[in-house]
Amino acid sequence: MDTTREEPIIKRQKSDEDTVNQVDPQEQDNVTTATIDEEEGYTAEERALGESLIEAVVAGDLSKVKVLVGEKDADVCYSGTEQGRTPLHYAAESGHLAVVDYLLSERHPYNLVDKAEVTAGELALKNGHTEVYERLVNEGVRSELVIRAMQNAFQRQEEEDGQITVIPNEDYLQQKLHYDDNKLMDANDDAVMMGWEGPLMVEHAKVMCPKEGLDVLNVGFGLGLIDMELQKYKPRNHYIIEAHPDVYAHMKKLGWDQKPGVTILFGRWQDMVPTLTTTFDGIFFDTYGEFYDDLRAFHDAVPNILNTDGIYTWFNGLGATNQFFHDIYCRVSEVDLREFGLDTEYVEMEIPTADEKGVWDGVRQRYWALDKYFLPICKFLQ
Repeated sequence: MDTTREEPIIKRQKSDEDTVNQVDPQEQDNVTTATIDEEEGYTAEERALGESLIEAVVAGDLSKVKVLVGEKDADVCYSGTEQGRTPLHYAAESGHLAVVDYLLSERHPYNLVDKAEVTAGELALKNGHTEVYERLVNEGVRSELVIRAMQNAFQRQEEEDGQITVIPNEDYLQQKLHYDDNKLMDANDDAVMMGWEGPLMVEHAKVMCPKEGLDVLNVGFGLGLIDMELQKYKPRNHYIIEAHPDVYAHMKKLGWDQKPGVTILFGRWQDMVPTLTTTFDGIFFDTYGEFYDDLRAFHDAVPNILNTDGIYTWFNGLGATNQFFHDIYCRVSEVDLREFGLDTEYVEMEIPTADEKGVWDGVRQRYWALDKYFLPICKFLQ
């Protein structure tokens, strides 16, 4: 399901990208961006230096760029242009890798947006500058990992100080949900899960079940799309963890609690996973209203409940309204999974169902805007 923006945006997982600039549990893709003050208030001298810097950047004149920044103190993040773009925007758009490298070395944030909320990475991608795009994605991964390390240090201090841990999706679990026209909606008319995801669930189930009669676990029932697909493979044991009372009631109404081999664990996965006494051949994860850190915590738990030759996969909605941030968080997740002993492969899929006419009618905020889906397949490192 999904991942972040100005409200609940990562439908399911929200990337820290989304929270880097301080953001709420269920919010935003642009959270993952740093904003530029529209009221810069530059002096005439500062503006002149800034314009000279932009000209040098566009020309790819690295020597002049270094002089302007290093000797004349031009603002490396100057944004006084009509579009509010910074030197990094222009360097990326022009494909000047050496200039991009220098600006980043001078602490230009990789994720600043212009007045249209466009990043340098998006401009590099749009103009086909692959090397520049890769450099910016790698910088994003590095930055996010550093930021998280710092956040973890602060969190450990808070825990030592006895501060209470906040449950990220507590508000969601207390909301009244409703099923409407092949959609599961929350109280704000944001979609928890939608029918257009069906073809993706077919492929996830196929990955999890290379044959019939396996033991499988799904975290997050939603519309039941993945669970209906898993049932086609006649699993020996089919565990489902669901935390929302309305969804749990819906499951019982549909008779899922009476299906042979199906075990429903009602509660948050953080509480249910430690109670498991079995391991699984296939595991799928897709929750709502949680942060990327919660997805990462589940990644960490997987090796203890996955069989040696098992497959772990999850709904990849990380930063799914922005290709640049999506690519960054796919790689961050890959790094994290490797740390936990899991190798990750992303399989590219077309997703035309997300753009069919009327699909997003009645949904307050669209949580998916990408052309392709990258389905993660995780196995133990060999």
